[in-house]
Amino acid sequence: MDGYTGIKVHTVTKDLPLSQLKDMCDANDIITNPDYQRNYVYDTKRASSLIESILLGIPIPVVYLSEEENGTYSVIDGQQRITSFVSYLKNEYRLTGLTELSQLNGKYFKALEKDVQRKLNFSSLRAICLDKDSQELKYEIFSRLNQGSISLRPQELRNCIYRGSFNDMLKDIARNNKLLPLLFHDKNTRSSYEERILRFFVLRESMILDNTYVNAMNQYMEIHQNDKESDIHKAKALFNGTIDIVKQILGEDAFFSCGSKKRKKFNGAVYDSIMIPFSFYEKVELIAKADIIRSEIANIKMTDKEYQENVYAGTNARPKVFARIGKIWDLLIHVTGKNGMTPENRFFENNMKQQLFYPGYRCSYCGNEILQYEDCEIDHIIPFSKGGSTDISNAQLLHRYCNRCKFS
Repeated sequence: MDGYTGIKVHTVTKDLPLSQLKDMCDANDIITNPDYQRNYVYDTKRASSLIESILLGIPIPVVYLSEEENGTYSVIDGQQRITSFVSYLKNEYRLTGLTELSQLNGKYFKALEKDVQRKLNFSSLRAICLDKDSQELKYEIFSRLNQGSISLRPQELRNCIYRGSFNDMLKDIARNNKLLPLLFHDKNTRSSYEERILRFFVLRESMILDNTYVNAMNQYMEIHQNDKESDIHKAKALFNGTIDIVKQILGEDAFFSCGSKKRKKFNGAVYDSIMIPFSFYEKVELIAKADIIRSEIANIKMTDKEYQENVYAGTNARPKVFARIGKIWDLLIHVTGKNGMTPENRFFENNMKQQLFYPGYRCSYCGNEILQYEDCEIDHIIPFSKGGSTDISNAQLLHRYCNRCKFS
């Protein structure tokens, strides 16, 4: 076939007794959590079911390993199975929920009869081992094996597919920023922190998404996958600086939706609405008005019906994203008297809107007359995301409703 590169995946199939698998993991000859893998997520009941299955002789799905340059093996697929078996042989959990071998429920490995221990020790798990000459293909294999998995979350898959400097930065922030547990009020399970940090960068670049959240975040990761060190440093400083000023001004309940005890938990939509506008201001501008900002945001959360609607239900709808971010941004503009930083010249100056408007001006979206200056918003003719300039030659006026509705 013309153009065929002749690339082949070189593998060896091995049957590894569970006792050998345990010894290899203990010696770090098998790495169960390489950089592209997720954390262990099986609960005790599911892990116990694996033990029961292998004792009953039920076939266990094959695992995939990759030989590294130093002769060790990393797990491409099968982390949950391997960890479940090894953890049980190390007496780290009791069997529970067994149906066919219910007499074993409640028992650690050390409490099993000797013949049952031997059967487990000598039972084998089949492994397909990718040799070191094909080592770089492990990411592609991992991606393909997990592409259709309903248990693999989007950020866990991105962690594999879009490995690079940007993904490393997300993991670094999630691991080392001490404010995140205080403000998120949960643990970083299955890359949830990394996804929230990524969401910040995606929305900051484009408050109005031209795609679904999943696709938009995938595209952003692909574009920034191998950002240079200076850009990574700036991005990291931006996020860390923004979350710091939010904590200083709004406290640990910054991302709660309102004062009700029933709402005392992290709300991703509230997080969007605060983090994005705050990120465009210098700290000194916000600190100088901290008391007013804190009071006004609390008032919006408690009394503003439109804002509440935009953070409670259907929160990923683009008009709602735009509206809730715009609500807090309008507040900051009113309190500080400034639009915030415009590092990429993304936002039109107010005087451009004044220059464009005149009695009889017709909305560029719906074609109907805009009756009052206050009823319109300025918009790019050629979208900023597609290279459109932010000057009067590329500006048009739309009804405020039309400008937000066009993104639905």
